[in-house]
Amino acid sequence: LMIIDFHVHLMAAPKFLAHAYWDHWVRLARDLSGRPEEKIREKLPQCWDETGELLIRDMDGAGIDYSVISVIDHGLATAVGEADCSILEINRLYSDIARKYADRIIAFAGVDPRRGNALEILKTGINDFGMKGIKLLPPTGFYPNDKQLCYPIYEFAGEHGLPVLVHTGTEAAPLYSKYGHPIFMDEVAADFPDLKIILGHAGFCWWPEAVSIANCKSNIYLDIAGWQPRARLHPLEEFYKPLRAMINNIGSHRILFGSDWPALKLMMNSQKWVDMLKNPSDEAKALGIAPDEKEAANILGHTATKLLQLTV
Repeated sequence: LMIIDFHVHLMAAPKFLAHAYWDHWVRLARDLSGRPEEKIREKLPQCWDETGELLIRDMDGAGIDYSVISVIDHGLATAVGEADCSILEINRLYSDIARKYADRIIAFAGVDPRRGNALEILKTGINDFGMKGIKLLPPTGFYPNDKQLCYPIYEFAGEHGLPVLVHTGTEAAPLYSKYGHPIFMDEVAADFPDLKIILGHAGFCWWPEAVSIANCKSNIYLDIAGWQPRARLHPLEEFYKPLRAMINNIGSHRILFGSDWPALKLMMNSQKWVDMLKNPSDEAKALGIAPDEKEAANILGHTATKLLQLTV
């Protein structure tokens, strides 16, 4: 069984991500968990990885064969600001890590399309750095169906056969959730029918909308990165039942395993997250909502293997 985590980031502050983002993240974690801020801050360095070494250790512990690390560009987001490295340099560093661990890590280029040289940065990432896909993060402040900003990126991706991973769903402050609604990707999928589009997080709370759109746009895939809190707190109602609905509507061959590592590693470790699919609970099986062996294999790795054109 090939296991591929399709949704990973390296979020070390301040090299890859400004401290302001983590300040907001800590407040959200405090409100959701009830734990003191100082205790959460003490554990933050456990989430930071500048070299890929921590990621590889986590992958080894969970039996994950490959991870797709995607550059996220928060620099133009209100109240976040630029990281210490330029976005071009961050793309290069991601690609360096992917080359170092070529048998374990694949890198996707990322940039905010509002940057004047956004397309050139992506072209450099793909053509010069050897990155294998593109990541966009609309909640920083842009709509993913903006024809002026984003369509040149989709055209480039389509011409080169590159998958595009787009954040869908709500997002923590100081980012803006409205830009993450999956409805905006319906237009993109229709205008670029040969482009492979992954709706990151399957739209979170908007997952029914994401499924409905994917149901009539066969070039759309869903990843389940970030669903660990649902799986931990309310596994039957808020994880296995929605997952079964996704499988029944679009098939397990268009659903991807993802973790959003490292942001949620303090909520559920990678091994447990894999096991939610590989070894579903007896209760989920009894209710008929657990993925069967073939469905789990598709979600955990077979679908990603085909999208990434990996030789196994």
